[in-house]
Amino acid sequence: MEIIDKLSSAWGGDIAWMLQAFVVVLLTLILGAVVRRILKRLAKRAHDTDNMFDDVVLEALTGPSRALVWVLGISFAGEIVGAQTEAVIFTVIEMLRKVGIILVLMWFAVRFTKLYETRYIDSRTGRGEEVDVTLVHGMGKLLRAAVFVTTGLIILQTMGINVAGLLAFGGVGGIAVGLAARDLLANVFGGLTVYMDRPFAVGD
Repeated sequence: MEIIDKLSSAWGGDIAWMLQAFVVVLLTLILGAVVRRILKRLAKRAHDTDNMFDDVVLEALTGPSRALVWVLGISFAGEIVGAQTEAVIFTVIEMLRKVGIILVLMWFAVRFTKLYETRYIDSRTGRGEEVDVTLVHGMGKLLRAAVFVTTGLIILQTMGINVAGLLAFGGVGGIAVGLAARDLLANVFGGLTVYMDRPFAVGD
């Protein structure tokens, strides 16, 4: 403590919050490494099982989990620095942290759908079973599109933008577009009907 007090006096009393920010960043680095090692060990154990779901979850968590640790760590360090400065960027740390967490969750969801889609096709074909690859890819793309749209709406709401007003405006605009492009939409929905009913397959 005497050393810290002497350094604080020499630096004008600013050393304490600098050390706090440094410790937070250091702990973030250590925690990120620990999370990576834990996930690697769990992935090795999950690989020995016949359950595909746990393999996909652990592999999908690899990048997003470390990103989440860094988002939280950097945001907490930013709050410490922001308490000592008047920079405008530090006034939105909480909002940026929420947006970062939302983006990390989106990243996990997208990775999970892609990996599950690939593993599902590989497992079915590996057992010699028939699988509609086109349908699986189509469902995966629809799920990822839903994730992107939902994430965008949540981020807008987090940033203080009224999503209800945008949805209402989009509904009115959708009606106008629908009336102006009835033939095009009829062809699109007709194509979706054929795609879902699958009266024929690739190679017929």
